[in-house]
Amino acid sequence: MAIKNKCLIGYSLYFALATFKNLRMKVVNRSEIEVEDYQEIFKKESHHNHEIIETKDGVLRWKKNSAVRFLVDFGNLNDIVAELYRKGHNRNSELHRKLYRDMGYSLSGYWEIFYWDWNNEDADSYEPTAE
Repeated sequence: MAIKNKCLIGYSLYFALATFKNLRMKVVNRSEIEVEDYQEIFKKESHHNHEIIETKDGVLRWKKNSAVRFLVDFGNLNDIVAELYRKGHNRNSELHRKLYRDMGYSLSGYWEIFYWDWNNEDADSYEPTAE
């Protein structure tokens, strides 16, 4: 019972800190962002309205989902991605991309993973689907 309570307390503190960090970040409208690579993302991925935030350091990120971030932080991202591939969800699948958005990935890193043909040779074949 004591171990279970410690896990719940740790989990609660994690979410409290994540919520506090989100409060200190500025939400940015997509129309305010003029970076060409990011515009490529917005044109292709207009089917979702995932918020974009600007950190105090000026980094543009997808707003993270604290539950997903918790699972990734205390799990293994490589194992999660490998399982996505085993289930047929490559880098052009909506589930794969949503995972990275929900992790709070930077727009720069997101573009490199999903839009740069060096990392995703099938980037041009991405077709958005409803979530």
